[in-house]
Amino acid sequence: MFKQPKSFILIILLYALGYYGWIVTFSDSQFLEALGGNIFSIAGLLIALLYLRIAIKWADSNDRKFWLLIAFGTFCYLIAELIWLFTENIFHKNVAFPGWPDVFYILQVIFLLYALIYKILKDAAIQQRISFLFDVMIILVVASTFSWHFLIKPILDTSAATMNALIVSLIYPLGDLGMLVAASFLFFNLTSKDKSLSMYLIIAAVTIQAIADSVYLYLIAQDTYISGSLIDPLFIIAMIVLAFAGLQHQPNTIITTSTTHPEKLNIFQMLTPYGGVLILFVFMGFHSRSFDIVTVGSGLSILLVITRQVLIIVENHKLVRRYYDQAQTLELSEERYKSLFEYHPDPVYSTDLKGQFDSANTACSDLLGVSKTDLMGQNSLRYVKDTHRMTVAEELKEVFKGMPRSYETVVENAFGSSMYMNITNVPIIVQNEIVGIFGIGKDVTEIKRNEQRIQYLAYHDALTGLFNRLAFEERLLKLIKSDSFHPPSNVSLFFMDLNQFKAVNDTLGHDVGDQLLKAVARRLQSFDSDFDMMARQGGDEFTLLLKNVKSYEQLHRMANQLLSTLQAPYEIANHMISCPPSIGISCYPTDALSMLEMLQHADIAMYRAKDIPSGSYVLYDELQHMPS
Repeated sequence: MFKQPKSFILIILLYALGYYGWIVTFSDSQFLEALGGNIFSIAGLLIALLYLRIAIKWADSNDRKFWLLIAFGTFCYLIAELIWLFTENIFHKNVAFPGWPDVFYILQVIFLLYALIYKILKDAAIQQRISFLFDVMIILVVASTFSWHFLIKPILDTSAATMNALIVSLIYPLGDLGMLVAASFLFFNLTSKDKSLSMYLIIAAVTIQAIADSVYLYLIAQDTYISGSLIDPLFIIAMIVLAFAGLQHQPNTIITTSTTHPEKLNIFQMLTPYGGVLILFVFMGFHSRSFDIVTVGSGLSILLVITRQVLIIVENHKLVRRYYDQAQTLELSEERYKSLFEYHPDPVYSTDLKGQFDSANTACSDLLGVSKTDLMGQNSLRYVKDTHRMTVAEELKEVFKGMPRSYETVVENAFGSSMYMNITNVPIIVQNEIVGIFGIGKDVTEIKRNEQRIQYLAYHDALTGLFNRLAFEERLLKLIKSDSFHPPSNVSLFFMDLNQFKAVNDTLGHDVGDQLLKAVARRLQSFDSDFDMMARQGGDEFTLLLKNVKSYEQLHRMANQLLSTLQAPYEIANHMISCPPSIGISCYPTDALSMLEMLQHADIAMYRAKDIPSGSYVLYDELQHMPS
């Protein structure tokens, strides 16, 4: 309920009606009028301190000091009202002017003025601080001069007022003017998005207090002020409004001066000090005929203006020098960046948020076969091979989220040549926003081909091109293990070697023997669609895998087809060579439950088949039923 503007308006209305109702009701009794006024003032200040306590608790570290200073000022005001209450209503004495209450009233003005100036200077640059302080001093000198000429000097000439009374009389309007100027500077230095209810409430509170102080001083000068006057509620209402502004404060959104990207030229801040000096100078020309306070004030204000301008010129010179040094440093950094970018041996490029090239080095344009000029504006995905484009697009999405990525892809240049590339992408971040992507590419085509070659040799027989023993055993083991999770499927292992192969090697040489093995492999590859895998175990031994076997008739049919194909003679180096195979067959899970058992049982069956030199096959299952 404390933060709701509607609740606050209701509280202010009730408070004002109560305060003014008391003053009007007991206007015939000076004692009751003053007593009620003092009690209402104290109650209002307690409400303001309650608001400020909550505001300080909610404020972040950047704004807590500001509201603490406001709270100190409010507390000083409360002390002054308590002194007034005790003096006037308990001890039944007239409150002197100036007296102890004025000490705390002035402290309240000082704390409020300090709070506003602190808030302005905290976030301002050095040059802005100097300008603001001199602007305030110029305005105060002009105001003091007019106050002395129109207010203080006539009182000195016509009354017996003490110097203390005159000084206090001068402090109040100057303090209020200082607060008004500070609040106005603060307001006009805000961007439109930073102006909020809290800022407007601060301006309203300072304005109300300035009006009340002006009327109060006028009544004091006319010796017509009495405690419980109609202006008394205005002081307290101003403090309650100021305290409520703290509840409406949003961290980092109000009461902060805009030091970058101003929306428009601050005409108020620029003209206020000079306008005051101009008015004072014109007034001096019309009214001053001798060396008096107006002349002194005019001279002092002009001196301040000149000093202000000199300091600004010095500061501007420093800024220009700093800008020049930074420009030199930036130019050097750009040259270093260009050298790193342009002369990098690997392709380096950058794209915008749409993925379009906006820069590329020579290595990049040479790789893609496109000039730098023609490359600009083209989408980088255009040069990614179709089958890899979706994967690269997903990687780029992560980069646009601010995450560097490194991945491999295939790039196709303008001439149709494909290259394996290792790409590293990093986001380009400017003022905390991603504006594009940097990319560095590394041609890894030869490395990739070597990896593929090594992978091929690791699982293939170098002579025949068939799979080797390692690949065959891994495949057979995988087929057997897969049955641990699914219903068993029949897998058959054909173990084969060539009869009389040793005789061919011994009589015709190893070169002819190698040619024979290649010829056998070519004939086996004609069955590639029938078998799951074919491999050379070593020497003249070959193994074949047949899965999803439905019946023994299927095994006999495949074995007969192999025999028929491999029994035909081979013509090698002008020699007709007959080298029929012997084949042993074992099955999973009927003959064996492990890879090792399948190999052993197929080997046993194969050696039984060797009893027929012209080539034959034997099933291990049938072997178990033959007489030994």
